[in-house]
Amino acid sequence: MNYFQKQSEETINKLMQSGIELFSKQGYSSTSINQLVKHAGYSKGAFYAHFSSKEEFMLKLIKEGIDFYFEDLKEALNGKDQDLLNKFKEYSMRLVNEAYEKGSSPMLLQGCMISNEFLQIKERLIHQMEEWRSFLTHFIQEMKSEGIVGSPLDARTLATAGMALFNGYNLQHFVDNRIQIQDTITVVIELFQLQEPNKKG
Repeated sequence: MNYFQKQSEETINKLMQSGIELFSKQGYSSTSINQLVKHAGYSKGAFYAHFSSKEEFMLKLIKEGIDFYFEDLKEALNGKDQDLLNKFKEYSMRLVNEAYEKGSSPMLLQGCMISNEFLQIKERLIHQMEEWRSFLTHFIQEMKSEGIVGSPLDARTLATAGMALFNGYNLQHFVDNRIQIQDTITVVIELFQLQEPNKKG
């Protein structure tokens, strides 16, 4: 990575951190691009060098903070020693913790709340959620084939339910931090009826 790429990455990271802080504190609609760049210590030019609009910026905050999970799952599927059960549990716990700590879970909740007001956000969120759901459906189907998922529900229904639990626990934790977001995983394990894979004789 050369100097300019490093500077560019640093700019994006600072802008995104500012976005999470300001959107969380005062909401998406009440935060201007001027406030974002001032908070991050940059000019408007720095913002527009990386993002075409505030909507695109918000969507990147959501996507970046959750995409790593699907990259992990893809790697697990492609790996020689798949061990899908343990990797699913481990990566899902990482998602639950990191997405909240990094601010992408609260941003996703906020994105959903404002989606009827901002059509571009709504359309892109529909597309993004469908992309996540499709891959999760594929991964769950693979676990069903391995005998890891015992639930009679089909893979797409389980993917939708898993995403609903993730969002629901995040929402409740956001309002009342006595609700533990990590409990999502325990409920998913029960819902999917996860078990050690069938041993091939």
